[in-house]
Amino acid sequence: MAPTDTSLLFLLSCFLNPSVSFQVTPVTNYTTAEWNPQPLPVDYLATSYTPSWVPNMKKKLVNYNRNLRPGFGGPPLLVRMSLDVVSIDHISAVDLDFTICILLRQYWKDERLAFTGTNESISLDGRLVEYLWVPDTFFPNSKFSFLHNVTMANRLLRLWPDGSIVYGQRVTVIAECNMDLRKYPLDKQNCSLHLESYGYTTEDMIYKWLKGDESVRGLQNLQVAQFTVKNHQTKEMIATYETGAYPHVAFSFRLTREVAYIFLQMYVPSTLLVMISWVSFWINKDSPPARVSLGITTVLAQTTFVTSARASLPKISYIKAVDVYLLMCFFFVFAALGEYAVVSFESTRRKRKAAKREKEIQELQMPSPEPERQSWSTKEEGSSSGISEETKARRMAKIREKVARIQRVSLHDIEDVDNIDRYSRLIFPSTFLFCVVLYWTIYLLKM
Repeated sequence: MAPTDTSLLFLLSCFLNPSVSFQVTPVTNYTTAEWNPQPLPVDYLATSYTPSWVPNMKKKLVNYNRNLRPGFGGPPLLVRMSLDVVSIDHISAVDLDFTICILLRQYWKDERLAFTGTNESISLDGRLVEYLWVPDTFFPNSKFSFLHNVTMANRLLRLWPDGSIVYGQRVTVIAECNMDLRKYPLDKQNCSLHLESYGYTTEDMIYKWLKGDESVRGLQNLQVAQFTVKNHQTKEMIATYETGAYPHVAFSFRLTREVAYIFLQMYVPSTLLVMISWVSFWINKDSPPARVSLGITTVLAQTTFVTSARASLPKISYIKAVDVYLLMCFFFVFAALGEYAVVSFESTRRKRKAAKREKEIQELQMPSPEPERQSWSTKEEGSSSGISEETKARRMAKIREKVARIQRVSLHDIEDVDNIDRYSRLIFPSTFLFCVVLYWTIYLLKM
């Protein structure tokens, strides 16, 4: 029901029942802030009123030549720099660059714009910059950059009575950063942003930071994905080209990579795959489908990790720390599959040897008809020397000894095949643990 309908029903009930009374309680705890606007001057017009001390920029720009720097023909103009870092949005190890948004401020003095009547500075419309001389600063290590224009061009222009000017801009720059990824992901990188005059040499202009390292602010409070921003420093240099020497300033900052994300994404799964490959050592050697499928699955999964790691990094010629670990895990997974190949080969070979020996045993144990014929012939001849019986006994003793020796060798061979798995259960984990400890010791000491 609408509020208007409710009010009508209330008035109607009061009219039909005059005995009903009500009391209005005033609200005492409600306060309002009073607005006391200052009276405007009598001669104020929104389109024409200007305080008397404000310089007439239109008159100052009549003879102003924006194509000539302040103090043209004299000593080089000093331009000082300062900036606030708004954000570092993206640091790419693939493209070797970073994206940074800054509030850049440049300070110089243009006596042609000096005025009197006050000691206070005035803030001017940023569009006035189109009619003034400004430094031709650019970013030499920039891949792409742009000025922010929402809701209007993000520019600041402030003028002091002596002609000092501060010109501020909000700029986003994608700048290159030469990274050394040998220790990735345990690496620390130094990235820098460079500013330089494009057309004025050091004979016309000099760049300096306003307050040294304190000229760059905002880095301490930044939250950067996968990185921690450490200390920074500023530099003042001269860039020399074929056309001359140009003023150049830069600031660099140190980035320490957070290992947790990459550790959980690559190191932990690869380690678990290696441990899963050891399960095959407890599977019966006479179950080829189970052991082969487990070995191939772990090898393919580890290959996927190696491929994904290389896809997330640039194609560089040297080996990175993560490559060493992933290749080490791949070696152990592949070795576990190769271990079953050795077990299967040895088991088959020794079964064949055992079958051959068994056949030899059976041949040796078969009764030979020759001694019997010899014994009958000796009886028929009436020999009583007993030499044939001793010969027969010696032959039987040699046969029994050879059979026992063949049986002992056969059993020993079968036990050796089973021992390959037993030894692997101990050798593989201990060797892998040693390699992991050695890996982290080497790379952590390098940090």
